[in-house]
Amino acid sequence: MMTLGKMNRLQISRIGAYDTYLDGGDHGEVLLIEETRGVERSMGDELSVFVYLDIDDTLMATTTKPYVLAGECASLQVVSLTDNGAYLEWGLKSDLFVPRSEQLGDMAIGNRCVAYAMVDKTNQRMIASTRLYNHLEDENQGVFKAGEEVALLVCQKTDLGFKAVVNGSHLGLLYSNEIFSDLNVGDSSVGYIKALREDKKIDLILQKIGGEARTELEAVILEHLQQIGGESTLTDKSPPEAIYKTFGVSKKAYKNAIGGLFRSRLILLSKEKISLVRSAGIVSEKADVKKSPWDK
Repeated sequence: MMTLGKMNRLQISRIGAYDTYLDGGDHGEVLLIEETRGVERSMGDELSVFVYLDIDDTLMATTTKPYVLAGECASLQVVSLTDNGAYLEWGLKSDLFVPRSEQLGDMAIGNRCVAYAMVDKTNQRMIASTRLYNHLEDENQGVFKAGEEVALLVCQKTDLGFKAVVNGSHLGLLYSNEIFSDLNVGDSSVGYIKALREDKKIDLILQKIGGEARTELEAVILEHLQQIGGESTLTDKSPPEAIYKTFGVSKKAYKNAIGGLFRSRLILLSKEKISLVRSAGIVSEKADVKKSPWDK
């Protein structure tokens, strides 16, 4: 069954002097738009095509897959503005229309926005919306669990941090005080479910949390120390930005990890530096320490 706004497998049903048509089943014939010249086609060939309705209500198909399909979100660039709405570049010759009624905030040529693509119910043509709350869930209904790894698409800056699309279906929040690198609308990243609140809203974080994350970070720190000669000036007193630049984690996560390494007798700690216990191939016998300097 053919679906508008999606990729479909359709067979060539007719080849004319100038045009090629595909079998759209109950929808009838679909005109194939050749994006690449010189491609030979034969009757019965099955093609993977994106199907849409053009401004003249003609069913069209192209082998070019756009940047976003119906029911998906993507970061797209604004290429033109009209009194009725904006147009986004989405990988096809004809741009994707965002009606003014579907715009959240002002749009400017050259800027990127996160848009939800869909088939307009009134005329069956492809349009997009930046009013993501109208199309995505902002409450967890048993879909996610705390600590789960998810795909994030940053979609909006807020007073608390950044809203992000979670796995293409939900909206969650990244808090400013837990972001340690530059983040912009349109950025994609792996993230994690930090917490599922009582109001069913979703809190997000960019770093792994819990014991598994600490164990992985400890291994990364050990490897880093080995690569740089066994010593590092990154301690619990270092700026969060310096720690994130090197390891991509928060200062709290780094502090917990080097504390764990110290208690495991794998590193030595001082106010100025951390050092591998195995330095220059020598195992220190002075590492019989029961408490980290941070343990009270």
